[in-house]
Amino acid sequence: MAEQFDHPAADSADAPRTLRPWVFNPLTGAVDLTRQPLAGEPEPDHFAILGLPQRILLDADAIEIAHRSLIRGLHPDRFHAQGPEAVARAQWHSSRVNDAWRGLKTLEQRAAYVLTLAGENADERYRPPPALLEQVMEANEAIDEAGHDPAARVQLLELLANFRAQREALAADLAKAAAAWDAAQAPADAAASAAARAPLRAVLGQARYVDNLIGRATAALSAPDPAYPAN
Repeated sequence: MAEQFDHPAADSADAPRTLRPWVFNPLTGAVDLTRQPLAGEPEPDHFAILGLPQRILLDADAIEIAHRSLIRGLHPDRFHAQGPEAVARAQWHSSRVNDAWRGLKTLEQRAAYVLTLAGENADERYRPPPALLEQVMEANEAIDEAGHDPAARVQLLELLANFRAQREALAADLAKAAAAWDAAQAPADAAASAAARAPLRAVLGQARYVDNLIGRATAALSAPDPAYPAN
């Protein structure tokens, strides 16, 4: 179900919500090009800019609705009467909205972004398990030999099918890890939130390894088959 971004009816179940796109004036709900952080208010992150709750499992339609509504509201043509400075500010805010939208479009991007917000880097902290490293070595050998050994090419096809199956499983694992992280945000439990970031790092790190293997294997298999040399 899509999130609601305009002012809800007083009797709506969404009425107590306070989340609004950051560029909206918190008192009037209107676009405010001069909006600055209030006293004690942090600089807005991607979620705040779009008026979204800081969750990984967000409805894709909600993200699109938030983006489109803000881009329409910030269109420079709406501010020409206020002069070039207002137009420039609208363009600047539109750029921030687009950056936020691009950074939150996919589940993996949102998972990586919440790690970034916590000051973590999934690439730096991830340590692949021995089983994955063994697969990497096996794949590298098959990739190196695929150009001149038909048997290695067959092996690489099997490995590629396995990697793709792993990638699908990792997508399901990430959804579970994301749900656990989201649940930890409800009570604002810092310890639970930190613990829930570890599975996110692990899944994202493994996914990057598998994606790299899929890309390299696919490239190796796109080369001419040694069993059928070019004339």
